[in-house]
Amino acid sequence: MLLDDHVRFEYLGNTPSPDVPIYTIIFLSTVVNSLIFYLLPSKLTPSLKTYVISTIHAIICVCGVINFFVRYSVNLKQINRTAGGGIYGTGDEIMAYNICYSLGYFIYDILLMLFCKSVRTTAALAHHIIILLAFYAGIINGICHPCHFYLLAEELSTIPLNLKALYHNRPRLDGIFGYLFVFSFLVSRLIYGSIICGYALCAGLEFFQMAFNADDLTSITFGLIQGSLGFLTRVLNIYWTVLIVREVLRPSEPKNKSL
Repeated sequence: MLLDDHVRFEYLGNTPSPDVPIYTIIFLSTVVNSLIFYLLPSKLTPSLKTYVISTIHAIICVCGVINFFVRYSVNLKQINRTAGGGIYGTGDEIMAYNICYSLGYFIYDILLMLFCKSVRTTAALAHHIIILLAFYAGIINGICHPCHFYLLAEELSTIPLNLKALYHNRPRLDGIFGYLFVFSFLVSRLIYGSIICGYALCAGLEFFQMAFNADDLTSITFGLIQGSLGFLTRVLNIYWTVLIVREVLRPSEPKNKSL
């Protein structure tokens, strides 16, 4: 059933704009990230190269979300937010651009993990596949699309984690970045991420009601898929939290006394 665009805007918003070249941006992002990997100095191991590229991606994502919130914090009262989390009448292409860039990054990283065992971990591969599916479904169908953009700020914890790995040979910096990682993970992924997911859940109830009233079964289906994928990301965050707590609470090995 084809629905009037205005009816769908009531619960989906109008992002992404039809004018955004989604597939072109995703392709270019994949190519550029791959080129950066191969152009980085050969003296760096594949793992170190991935840390550098991941840090660049994280910085761009966090800055993009911060810029968005700063831009609209002054005019929040003038923005008509829809039940689906979209923004009606504003054409926020910045969301689509950032998500498409991230999709290209995740495609590059998944391909790298598939072909390079040294950079592959089961948890990271599962996380990237889940994010890739969720982001793609969101950008194509508009379901929970803005919340995906907001969640990109969770990449804040990735920055100190990567810097810790890059400077593991310098104990002082390694320790500083280690503490920053634990703090940023707590703030960005457990607190901030949970708030965004809670917002998506509350908005989702109204979204499903409006989509059901409009007989939009496609949006309902993709909404349920998005909810399931979002739940899996929270499970992964809890899993990583357990690992972090175990690492922090692990007793340090006693130094061998000189004879």
